[in-house]
Amino acid sequence: MASPPPSTPVPSREAIAASSRLPTAGVTGLEWVSWLRVLAIAAVVCIHVVGHDAIVDGARGTFHGNLAIWLDFGSDYAVPAFVLVSGALLLDPARYAGAGAFLRKRALRLLPAVVVWHLVWWAFCVAVLGENLGVRAFVEQSATGRLYTALYFFWIVLGLALVTPVLVPWVSTTGRRPVCVAGAALVGMTAASAAAEGVLGLPVAWVHTAWTWWIPYLGLYLLGWGLRDVVLRGWVLAAAAVGAAGIGVLQWWLWENPAAPELVRQLLPTTYYGVQVQVYAVLVYLVVKSVVRPGGLLGLLATPRAAAVGRVAGDATLGVFVLHLIVWNLMLALPVLGGAKAAGSAPLMLGRVVFVLVVTYAIVLLLRRVPVVRRVL
Repeated sequence: MASPPPSTPVPSREAIAASSRLPTAGVTGLEWVSWLRVLAIAAVVCIHVVGHDAIVDGARGTFHGNLAIWLDFGSDYAVPAFVLVSGALLLDPARYAGAGAFLRKRALRLLPAVVVWHLVWWAFCVAVLGENLGVRAFVEQSATGRLYTALYFFWIVLGLALVTPVLVPWVSTTGRRPVCVAGAALVGMTAASAAAEGVLGLPVAWVHTAWTWWIPYLGLYLLGWGLRDVVLRGWVLAAAAVGAAGIGVLQWWLWENPAAPELVRQLLPTTYYGVQVQVYAVLVYLVVKSVVRPGGLLGLLATPRAAAVGRVAGDATLGVFVLHLIVWNLMLALPVLGGAKAAGSAPLMLGRVVFVLVVTYAIVLLLRRVPVVRRVL
């Protein structure tokens, strides 16, 4: 790693090791991280539960269908927000103990989870869902992130982990502004590629592999660090909140809407790669970190007791991510809440979201008490 300026104190290896995790008590200034993780995982659950109602024929002709579309596509900040948080934490030079230590720690955290949960989902798809998945199909679908919904996220975080030792030396010797400029440029490249896919029909298949999924998210990863110390106040904070809400509504309006001009829908795809979705995630990131702090609008969440609760819930988000769709699939066989994949009514749809989120969290929090199981949750 490049040497810091002479005026910059170099932390000892012991200090670095001690700072490699978020403190568990007291006010740290990073309480927002846990609560943003919780918000993002709730959005992920919402997307996967209500999505079946959003795509049924005639959804735009009913209140329930429009609510489903808004909840689904209005929650698309979730995955980009997780990447922003990762950048805020993992690109911090003060928490970086060298390439070897960093990669070893990330490998111990991620690789067991990748292997275990791909095998669990393979078994679930075959034994419970009745799918015909041989070894070749399993390997192919795992490598392209298609084994089951959203498992590709593992490849995003693994890829970003591998390039982090290249990024931290640069981040440690440059200011936040160059990092933000580079991040914004990379976000722009991703957005331009997504728009070109719609307008020009250019393929993106090369991106959707285990070794390349991370590339479209590199800009957000850098922005997570570059914007970490930014706190919005007053009318700027209000404008950011209104902007985020507005993009959530824009997402609802854009998706499969005949009233939206075709060119606009092509230039602003309602995917994680669309420029409006990436801006959406950045705005949510900035708003949450600006209000969840001592003296902020939601400063209560930054108090030691509330922060401890948030830390427990935030640390459980990986487990909720890998388990919630198993809970959802099993829920379909239950009375009252079960039935077809599309709920068919707003109360049932919202009830399903709450059920899946609460039950999955309960299961994960219990399982995390078991040391061996905790390693993959």
